[in-house]
Amino acid sequence: MPILTQPSFGPRTALMYVTGGALIDVWTLVWYFTRDHEMSRSEQFWVIGLCLTGLTFVILGLLLGPLGRSARQAELPPAEALRAEAAIQQTAAANPPAVAAGVGAHGAAVPGAPVMAAAPQGAVIPPPPAGAVLTQPRVG
Repeated sequence: MPILTQPSFGPRTALMYVTGGALIDVWTLVWYFTRDHEMSRSEQFWVIGLCLTGLTFVILGLLLGPLGRSARQAELPPAEALRAEAAIQQTAAANPPAVAAGVGAHGAAVPGAPVMAAAPQGAVIPPPPAGAVLTQPRVG
């Protein structure tokens, strides 16, 4: 299994924060500069609040980018573990597991079926009861 197949959260989150903050600021300032009347106290409150919110999002996004890169480096295992994992993967790829053909319900070989372990030496398999119908061939 590859190490750290999921990328770190930082870059994607930082991009969302910067984009969202910039859009909030742009549309707030578009409204502010295109209005045709004097602002009331509540309108001033909303314009200043939205501008500061957008600015905060942009600043958080700019800070999360380097923080996410640092977190990604901290999540990585040591170099020795990466080399060991690579060696394990190469060994596994070079030596695929042995697969023997099994026996299907009608006596036909089934590729890739698990192989049953042989009975221990000296083990006696009792015969089936009288009148029993065997559905699979008996081994032994």
